[in-house]
Formats: sequence, C-alpha cells, structure tokens
Amino acid sequence: MGFFYVKLKAFDCPTPNMHNTKFPVQANPGSAEDHQWMQLALAQANLAAFAGEVPIGAVVVQGGKVIASAHNAPISKNDACAHAEIQVIQQACQAVGNYRLGAQATMYVTLQPCLMCLGAILHARIGRVVVGCSQSRYNSDLRNALKAFEESQAWHPCSFETGCMDTECETVLTSFFQNRRRQREQSIRELAGLMHLPNVNKETIVELAHLGYSTPEDFLQLGLEKVADDLALRARTLKDTQATQQAAILASLCDYFKGEPVRSWKQYL
Repeated sequence: MGFFYVKLKAFDCPTPNMHNTKFPVQANPGSAEDHQWMQLALAQANLAAFAGEVPIGAVVVQGGKVIASAHNAPISKNDACAHAEIQVIQQACQAVGNYRLGAQATMYVTLQPCLMCLGAILHARIGRVVVGCSQSRYNSDLRNALKAFEESQAWHPCSFETGCMDTECETVLTSFFQNRRRQREQSIRELAGLMHLPNVNKETIVELAHLGYSTPEDFLQLGLEKVADDLALRARTLKDTQATQQAAILASLCDYFKGEPVRSWKQYL
C-alpha cells in the first residue's frame, strides 16, 4: 500500500517542467479595435511623461467600453506601487464593484508589465492583456517572467499578446529617456565644480578622483551610463568595507547620473 500511495502522489502532482498553457504569449500586431484602445493607453503614457514620470499608460476595456485608464505615478505619489497597471486595476475594480474583473476584461498597456503588475493582473482575473513594447529593463522576456506563476495552480488563465503599436510605444519611451539624459547632461555642463553635485562632501571628491573624475567634463566624455556603473561598483566595495556614508553618497549619485530623482544620502543606507 505504501508503494501504491507514493506512485499515486507522483501521478497526481504535475511535473515542475511541464509546459503550461494557462498564460500563452503570442506576437500580435492587433486589430483596428485594439489600436483604438492602445491609442488611449499611449495618451496616458504621454500624460505620465508630461508629469516627469516614466511614460507607461494602461486602460481596461470590458464589454467594448473603457472602464478605467491610468498612467505611471510612483514619483508624484511617492508610491513604489503606483504603476500604470496597478492604478488602472484599482480604478476598474471600483468601477465594476468587484475586485475580480473577470475573463471578459482586457488590459492594454504600453510596456511589458513587471512581476508586481503581473501578479495584480492575475489576481484580478483579467482574461487578456495586450502589450505594446514586449521588452523592459526588468524582464527580458515575458514568458520568463510568467514562469514564476506557472509553478502554482492558483491562477486563472490569462492570454498575453505583444507588439500592438510597438513602434509608437517604444518611441514614447525612447524620446522620454533621451530628453531626460539631455537635461541631465546640460545640468552637468553648468556645474561650477564637483562640490555642486548633490550630497557630495570632500571625501566624495577624493573617491571620484580615484575613479578618474575630477571635472564635470570627465563625466560627459565617458558617458553618464558608464559613470553610473562605475559609481555603483565602487559603492558596493565601500559598503563591504563599512564605509557606509560614502557608499550611500555614491549610490545617490548613481540616480543622479541616470536622470532619476535624488534623495538624501541617508535614504540610501
């Protein structure tokens, strides 16, 4: 009986690597109707860009009508969870009076959702998600991101379609980051010296000199992304040696060179 019980349990339990079809992902440029709804999501993305937020927009459609629309707002709301997808789900749930939107609901979003937003989408039991840009800095492949959910049997099915107005969605993002880099480069050109960088002190100036940065022009010649990478690596080294203040200051400068809002160095400890 013990042997039979073991074999029965093995038969009942799905193999971890078994192909899961609950979250199919396929490339689909979309229909004319899909383009209509994605245009509204793009309009939301542009509102986010105007507010200084990373331009991502989303709408939820149910029964051929938009029931909610939203855009990224973590900076303006001081809320790490205020992604376009989270906010549009919250609005849609209020609109229908139910935290489960159901299989007939479709979300249109201009950029591939992150893991947090994928979790919210599946919790809301949305049946279809139409994505503009299928790539993001956090998830290189949507299928890989969904693998985290395939291991559980708790989720209801949801289909994902990528590539709807992908050029337009990518252009909004590219233009935003190009403009933000130009603005940050201009602010660096206008610096009278490195002491005018945010959060720095005399010890920071020494650290920067050791890395080969003695003037604002040094940053521009190498490129701000490379500068941010150098500072991040040095910050990790300093943190390991218990030089926590300088590690935090360099970490804050990483945000500065990436064009992100810069907080007090103490918040990087």
